[in-house]
Amino acid sequence: MKALKRKPSSTKNEWEAVNPDDIEQSGEQSFSYSYGLSSIEAELLLKEHGKNALPEKIVPKWYIFIMLFWEPMPIMIWIAIIIEAILCKWMDMSILLAIQFSNAFIAFYETTKSGDAVAALKASLKPEAIVKRDGSWRSIDASLLVPGDLVLLATGSAIPADCRINEGNVEIDQAALTGESLPVTMYQGDSCKMGSTVMRGEVEGTVEFTGSKTFFGKTASLLQNDGELSNLQNMLMDIMIVLVVISLVLCAV
Repeated sequence: MKALKRKPSSTKNEWEAVNPDDIEQSGEQSFSYSYGLSSIEAELLLKEHGKNALPEKIVPKWYIFIMLFWEPMPIMIWIAIIIEAILCKWMDMSILLAIQFSNAFIAFYETTKSGDAVAALKASLKPEAIVKRDGSWRSIDASLLVPGDLVLLATGSAIPADCRINEGNVEIDQAALTGESLPVTMYQGDSCKMGSTVMRGEVEGTVEFTGSKTFFGKTASLLQNDGELSNLQNMLMDIMIVLVVISLVLCAV
């Protein structure tokens, strides 16, 4: 893909193709604007950068069910069940077991139901992007976009990836990303982030980053659960330990 650089003496909309090697030798950092890719170039870039989608961690349903028994309150109930079994109070033990599994089945149903609903919603949306390939505009699955693609950003459309505006200006709603209540006017060279929406205007943009390399993707990766217990979970665990110790003391007495 050729880099495009504005002529010093040209008007705003006139561009010339320059050699990327010349840019590197001059030490100037210049973004490479696009006039569109061929299908072959897009296929090679797709293999290099991967799909324009955020990685999803799929947790098996059996693992979700098992982990429902490994939380502060269920652990406390398990300890109570063991104590009742040691004391040969089978009726109390049976009641506690019924409560334990009832809670687990209800929680499992609610968890999987909401997860399946979100998955079905994602599958039904199938976001598309208008991109220029082989010299013509076409609508494709947004997950197939690659860096260097030329996309059309029109009123009402979602920004399919991190893009830079080739020329002109457009109003972008970034409330989902920045919390700004009013649209932001962006001009030639400004970066439109994936997840925002075009409120007014129509421009062409060059895809800069896709998938997990986008601003949205990097933010999502920071918010992923690292497996550490939250402050609330730690507090519940401390309470559980205190109650178990008190229960054992009372049983011993």
